[in-house]
Amino acid sequence: MKLKLLISALLALLVAGCTHNINLPEPVEGEGKMVTIRATIPPETRVAYDDGTRTLSWQDGDQLLLVGYDDNGAYKGHNVFTFQTGSSGNFTGNAVSGATKYKAYYPGNVITLDLNGNLKPLLANFWQQTQNGNNSTAHLRDKILMYDETANPLNETFNLALKSSIIKFNLQNVPANVGTLVNLIWIVENEPGVNKHLRLDVTGVTFSTAQDNITAFLAFDPTVTQVAANGKVRISLIGEQTYVWTSGTLTEGKNYSVGNRYTGSVNSGWVRVINPLSYVAAYNVNPDGTGFDNNLTACNVSGHFTWNAARAINIPCYYLPSNEEWMSIVPKRGNYVYVDFDSMAPKPYDNITENVIVQGANITMTSDFRNYSRLCYALRYQGTGMVSAWKYEYKNYNTNNCHMKITCRSVAASTSIDDIANEAFWSTGNGNDVVRYFPAGGSLSNQYGYQMRGSSGLFWSSTEAENNSDYALIMVFGPFNAVSNRATLKSEQYTVRLFTN
Repeated sequence: MKLKLLISALLALLVAGCTHNINLPEPVEGEGKMVTIRATIPPETRVAYDDGTRTLSWQDGDQLLLVGYDDNGAYKGHNVFTFQTGSSGNFTGNAVSGATKYKAYYPGNVITLDLNGNLKPLLANFWQQTQNGNNSTAHLRDKILMYDETANPLNETFNLALKSSIIKFNLQNVPANVGTLVNLIWIVENEPGVNKHLRLDVTGVTFSTAQDNITAFLAFDPTVTQVAANGKVRISLIGEQTYVWTSGTLTEGKNYSVGNRYTGSVNSGWVRVINPLSYVAAYNVNPDGTGFDNNLTACNVSGHFTWNAARAINIPCYYLPSNEEWMSIVPKRGNYVYVDFDSMAPKPYDNITENVIVQGANITMTSDFRNYSRLCYALRYQGTGMVSAWKYEYKNYNTNNCHMKITCRSVAASTSIDDIANEAFWSTGNGNDVVRYFPAGGSLSNQYGYQMRGSSGLFWSSTEAENNSDYALIMVFGPFNAVSNRATLKSEQYTVRLFTN
């Protein structure tokens, strides 16, 4: 049985939903009952966002998912209905056998259900968007969620309620050094020390002395994108160089509502991201969790915290880094361990792809590594504006001053791993080096006391492990290697190193 749904809708973005009156005409012989849902639409008939009028309208090929239920509320199945221009605005599809009531979802080509008719979570890449050119909204088409979750007979009213929102960025005085823009990253601190990142890929925009602004649009889920009290907002622009703008502290935070269009304007305050290691605090957090221990290498002065306690630490201008931010400093374990302290001969790992976050900016780079006993050289951030030489050293094993020392130096793009994999390189030209020391404070157990102190350092990230909420990820080093993304129980007590905004 075929149903033709004429959903001619003008959807006001600033209203949570819109009503469609449904008229039920007589059945057509041999075709079954035809249902027509009527309203008015603008001539362009497209699900496109018009920022001038803040309205939406249908486009040829748009799809609705209709989910059918019987009189007892039992799920009977679902079908997709497709909009066709030139057919009086019909959405055409097959009726659900045995269904007397329906729910409706847009976009119907991406909403998925389980065997019981319940909505599955959106795909992980659903909110990924690409804007082509300045001041374009075409990419919003399939990122605007609209649901009617009240199961009604087809002769009653559907209310399509907006479940997403849009933010418009008016960014001015962007430094010309950004060059051709690749990504715009919107970062909100949605819990103390925990950041939510939303990425907009951008094409066709190149900043210069003559072009220093962009108008960009990003659809988002306001139920998970909130700014906590005393939180901050950041905007990163990633191109040939990376620049970041950071808001002041928002005392009351910011709650976003479904169905609204928000505006974020920036006129100044862009800061270039140059050396990732410079954003790491110089010291560990003290035992009280109120400040820093002010000792670079001693293993017995830092505080040890469970994961929940680490996340609750509140030191102005500092936050607990995510696992991806730790990976910007210490690579994760991939096919191999790239920072290997147990090597007696250099191991060449070249053209290793890394995906990390620096100050809220998602960065994809390539890296080269050379490992020796207790020593690793690396040339990282190749292909970005932050090409840098890295030196990882493991020192003073089994003493109270056991630590990992990391040195980072910004270098020219023409620098090679062979240039930096020797001590002659590091003995000169070190005036702008950034150095951080990580004491081997081990862990603290309520039953066994301190363990691995003097040999290993374990540092919390703010990131939970996938598929197991009892675990979170840490950066860990010891006499054999250093890696990020190691999973461990949240109830364990480890040291804390914060990053700064």
